[in-house]
Amino acid sequence: MLALATTAVIVKAEVFRYRQGGPWQDVSDGVLPGWGVNPASPGIRVPEAEDEARINWAGNTVTLDYEAPAINRLLIGVDESGVLEVKDGGVLTTIEDIVVGNNGFIDGTMIVESGAVVNVGRISWVARGPIVGDVLGFLTIDAGGTMNVDSHLWWGTTGTAEINISGTLNQTGGILGLGTQNAVDPRGGSATVNILSGGELNLNNIYTTDGGTSSIQPGSKIDIQGTGRLTLPNDFVDALGVYRDAGLLYGDGVAGAVTIETEAGAQPSGDFNADGVVDAADYTVYRDNVGNVGGLPNDDGLGVVGQPHYDLWEANYSEVASLRTVVTAGLPPAASAVPEPASLLLLGVGVLISGHLRRV
Repeated sequence: MLALATTAVIVKAEVFRYRQGGPWQDVSDGVLPGWGVNPASPGIRVPEAEDEARINWAGNTVTLDYEAPAINRLLIGVDESGVLEVKDGGVLTTIEDIVVGNNGFIDGTMIVESGAVVNVGRISWVARGPIVGDVLGFLTIDAGGTMNVDSHLWWGTTGTAEINISGTLNQTGGILGLGTQNAVDPRGGSATVNILSGGELNLNNIYTTDGGTSSIQPGSKIDIQGTGRLTLPNDFVDALGVYRDAGLLYGDGVAGAVTIETEAGAQPSGDFNADGVVDAADYTVYRDNVGNVGGLPNDDGLGVVGQPHYDLWEANYSEVASLRTVVTAGLPPAASAVPEPASLLLLGVGVLISGHLRRV
């Protein structure tokens, strides 16, 4: 039998630049808008695989409304301004970074609209440049839009960043840095993060050691407005209290006007009585409901109660509900003041004097 030789198709990684503005899927012939090989050559395809994509043509806008091939990284605003709008149905995925506002005394803008998803495999940068003050970066996540970041949020590193979140931003690794790129040292920039009503910024970590406020450098701030929420996994109440007391956390535009508290997160599988812990009480619930076709709470959809429920309970025995810290706008209700004995004495004297005056 004759063996047929096969040749692997190797796609060379390129740096692409979008000529003028238009739909993400367009490829330029060197004259019409679309992706071309940087800086201004005709295009060969849309960016993919290990490619770097640049949106930086005289401030023009590129729109994405479908699931584009994953790329290595995206730069919006490199020597020239640029705008990316990820629209309903659009999915943008990068293996490494997305930089909104890279360099060159320009603006970089990204808008994640309702129904759009952006996945960042490494770092989200907004307003990063080699020179302090040389770039403005704007990131907006509309209600119904989602951005997932696997590592750091370096916002306002050397330039000025403005982030407006009405949708959801999930950070699953790394740490927050506003006005810094290592969550420790200031870099000369600043960032204002507005978590608007209905918006959620779900952080992975924030600098906490030595009572420092390095993750949010002076000149930067987070303003939680309306029903917006800032969350962190586990107990960060004390650490966030330091940022609040330093005037770096705002509620509805007022420095320090926030409530910081912990709440239960997801309940563990096998917690059949939904009390936050898998223990002997859950075995009792299982035993008393064997044969129940409706299943049990936190049973991972096993259906009719039986041996699989017991196995789930046994596998998760002693697991407890996760904990997260939540920051919302508005101060917690002040505790009712209890008068000191001396105050009570003065109050009594006042009442006697008042009564005496009324009788005169």
